[in-house]
Amino acid sequence: MTTRMPVVLFVSSNGAGMGHLTRLLAYANRLDGRAQAYFHSLSQAVPIVGDYGYPYEYTPSAAGSGMPVVVWNSVFTRRMADTLRRIRPDAVVFDGTWPYAGIKDLREAFPAVRWIWSRRGMWREGKAGDQIAKAAWFDAVVEPGDFSFPYDKGPTAGAVSTRVGPVTMVGRSDLLAKKDARLRLGLSEQDRWALLSLGAGNINDTESVLGTFVTTLAQLGVRCATAVPEISLRLGEQPPLQSVSAYPLAPLYPAFDLVVSASGYNSFHELLRLGVPTLFVPNEVTSLDDQQGRAQYAADQGWAHTTVSLDPLHLHSLLAELLDEGQNMVDRVQNVDPGDGAEQVVQLIMDVIGR
Repeated sequence: MTTRMPVVLFVSSNGAGMGHLTRLLAYANRLDGRAQAYFHSLSQAVPIVGDYGYPYEYTPSAAGSGMPVVVWNSVFTRRMADTLRRIRPDAVVFDGTWPYAGIKDLREAFPAVRWIWSRRGMWREGKAGDQIAKAAWFDAVVEPGDFSFPYDKGPTAGAVSTRVGPVTMVGRSDLLAKKDARLRLGLSEQDRWALLSLGAGNINDTESVLGTFVTTLAQLGVRCATAVPEISLRLGEQPPLQSVSAYPLAPLYPAFDLVVSASGYNSFHELLRLGVPTLFVPNEVTSLDDQQGRAQYAADQGWAHTTVSLDPLHLHSLLAELLDEGQNMVDRVQNVDPGDGAEQVVQLIMDVIGR
């Protein structure tokens, strides 16, 4: 008699960037034959999981579909129910900050399926506290760790969960050599390069900010490239700089002498864990993610710099120091890094399936 391999359905919400989908990919990539992975995502970037050999389905988010939320919830619930009937998962792992109303109904309609909420912390203080109660819909809640947890003042800080190490899809062993990374991205080998990665451009306009950094870095003899995320909606006029696009981009970080980045969960932890000198420019208009708190923690530990000011003299000082001392600063992170938490999440998933 053949034993059926467990099936795990990974469900991601549609955030402003790639964080939810990338975390789920990190989990799926570490299943190592213990279970089959299947994806159902609201992210328009979901086809990337097909590059890893995982089957997937796509349902547009409420915002992406233009439907009223009540109508969309009904559509989402029906489509998810169809997926559950067809693939018969043993567990569903939902990564998002806002569990949809249909999840409660699906839980009741498919009682044999185990549900796990992958819920990152660092929510803005006083925001979305009512969502914490939805943990009751799940068999387990796991929190991907955050280096900046001591600065977490949001509602998840005191909520019950299983906290693991920070989750990244890429580790130091995945990094390319500097020469190879530059060749892959088409960057000249003899120049100094900075990567400007200020988010997907779906929350606030980054174009004028890019221009400020291009000018300041040029004064320091540094050429600039900009990351074009898979999920980016706005690809209009940009300052004169080279565009690079790869997913994941993290293995190619050695191509750059420094990075100017927003401080979303994924980029923050990849840059620090992989040892990249970084100036964090937090996105101040996120609906829930406390990017300011995350960036300030790294700066207070002396791992990186952060700023919300675009004063040219101030930027010149910060960037010049990163070019000189940034590597020594970020190397200190290795002394406190508890290690990647994705394997711990996979073990939790398998434990929940086995109950």
